Order: sequence, then structure tokens, then C-alpha cells
Amino acid sequence: MILSEVIAGHPNAHILLLDPHNEYARAFGPLAEVLNIDNLQLPLWLLDYQEAVGVLVRGGTAQEQEAQAIILKDTITRARRRFAPDDLGASSITVDTPVPFKASDLLHLLDEAMGRLDNPDTSTPYLRLRTRLDSLRYDRRFAFMFSDWLVTRDTLAEIVGRLLRIPVNGKPITIIDLSGIPTEIADVVVSLTCRLTFDFALWSERERMPPVLLVCEEAHRYVPAAPETGFAAAGRAVTRLAREGRKYGISLALITQLPSELSAQALSQCGTVFALRLGHYLDHRFMEAALPDAARGMMESLPSLRTQEAVAFGEGVPLPMHLRFGDLPAERRPRSDSAKFSKAWQANAAGIDFINEGIRRWRQQSRAPNKS
Repeated sequence: MILSEVIAGHPNAHILLLDPHNEYARAFGPLAEVLNIDNLQLPLWLLDYQEAVGVLVRGGTAQEQEAQAIILKDTITRARRRFAPDDLGASSITVDTPVPFKASDLLHLLDEAMGRLDNPDTSTPYLRLRTRLDSLRYDRRFAFMFSDWLVTRDTLAEIVGRLLRIPVNGKPITIIDLSGIPTEIADVVVSLTCRLTFDFALWSERERMPPVLLVCEEAHRYVPAAPETGFAAAGRAVTRLAREGRKYGISLALITQLPSELSAQALSQCGTVFALRLGHYLDHRFMEAALPDAARGMMESLPSLRTQEAVAFGEGVPLPMHLRFGDLPAERRPRSDSAKFSKAWQANAAGIDFINEGIRRWRQQSRAPNKS
């Protein structure tokens, strides 16, 4: 409802929404650019050093992983410098400079480096990196990042423009559907998306940079209260946006049903809070710490709030208040309703064709309908 009203009043908005459960595409229809596993393009060369290590360094002891990380840093730097455009001096390019290269280029450089080794016993970290990279290249689930066909030219401007809606072209919101992204790489995809947004805003002309709103659904997954639960790279990127984003025109919206599992540091940077029904005592204690003194009396109402009701406080409202959101037409609501068992079980609607289509999509890792 909030995003719909924002877009209605500001048709040239720049909104980027991370959607972990494929819920929001239906809500915005033709106003949204929807990126999913079928059309997402985030080539390997966009990763910075930490993200590349998170994806490619696997197996072995801590010492062996450190060796892999050192080799990877040298190999990526060489790949970037070898294929740098003429207007960039090779010496100015670092491991994090967003210069295109192919996954096959990394493999070739790893093979070159192994060929120069005096002692074959030291080739283990090279072989681990090579095996990992080679397996990702031929895994269809990772094609949006590791396929060489993504790197036919420098597409950084197109990727940034598509993510941030520059130009808007009648679609003020980009929705990244993360539901089809493999779990082992989802952390890096979120980190990469947030970092691209921040880095572009950081280096762009501040007078011309349009403000951007980044919306994180299920935010407790990306910036958890306990960092050891995973998503370390995403946590760093989102926390950086929360702390520094507003200086560069980036605003952050954190959406969670489990506020007690959200990083207190990230929540402390939120200027406005909408608290809907909360039943768990840990969530109550967490929200109580965030509520201003004038709104403490509203805490008692949180467990009994109805659907669409909320307690709002912060910069976006003049005073803490109890409000009710308006209604959205059924066709503009997120695809988040619970299954209607009593209605669905009245008819025998799903047949063998439904099973076959589901298996086809499962095997192909694609939600695109069958064209045959």
C-alpha cells in the first residue's frame, strides 16, 4: 500500500525491491521491471574481492582457504588488467575495479599460474579454485553470473540503469525475485545489489543523482541480530546503506515479521517505523526499546491489532499514532495469501499435465511457461 501510494504520487520514482518469495510482481504489474532467474544478469566480474571469495573459495583448512583467497585476488586483478579498456591504465586497476572479464579468462590464468609452479604439491589451492569455478560455469542455476555469453561487451551502464530505473521509462520500481536464486549464492546477490547501488551513488554527480529507495523484504535474513546465522556479505552491505546511504540519496526500507531477529544497529537508523500486529514477547521487548516515551502506551495494543492496522512513529508522522491502511484491489495485492484449503479441495483441478509442467520447471530451474 505504501509503495503503491508513493508511485501514484511520484511516477518517476527509483525503487529497488528485494523479493525473496516472488510475491510482489503481481502487485505492481506494468509499473515494475521484474528480474528473476530467467532474465537476471549479474556477471562474475561485478563481484568485489570479498564477494568473489564468498562464492569461489571452498573446502580445505583455514590455511588452505587463505591460500585460495590470495591466489584468487591475484588472478582477478590480472584478468581485469588484461582486458581493461584503453581509457583505463592497467596500473590503476585493482581487484575491485568493475572491469569485465569472463569466467573462462580466470580458468586460463589459473592454468597459466599452475604451469609455472616448481613444486606440483603446491597446486592444491589452484585445483580447488579451478574445480569450483568450472562446476559453477556448467550449472544452469548459476548461469546469470558465470556464463561467458554475459560478457560480450561492457554492460555496467545497462545493469546499473536497469536496477536503479535510470531512466525510469514508465517503470519506477525494479523487483528482484530471489526465490529462484540458489541459497548458497543468495547472500552474494543481495550484497552485490546493495553495493552496486551504494558505489554508483558514491561516485556519481551528487547534484544529478536521483534519490533511490531500496526495500528489503524479510530483512532479518540479510541483517540478522546474530551475524553467525549467515548472510555476512549482505549484512555488511545493508548495514553500510543504513549508516551512510542517506548522505548519497539512498533510503532503506526494512520489512520483517521478526523484529527481534533484526540487527539493532540497522533498526536504530530507521527514521520511521510502522509496527503491525506482534504477538511474541521478544518482539515486544525489541519494539519497546525503539518506541519513544510518548508511544509506550501503544505497546499494549500491538498483540490485538487487526489486519491492516499499525502503530506508526518517527519522522514520517507528526505524532505516534494508531492507523489503518486502506484497501488494495485483489489484483494489486502481493502473492502472499495462505492457501484456501476449503475452496481448493472442492474440485479436482490438478492433473498429470500440472505435475509434468512442475517437473519441467524444476529440472530447468525456470518459471517460464512451456512454449511448445
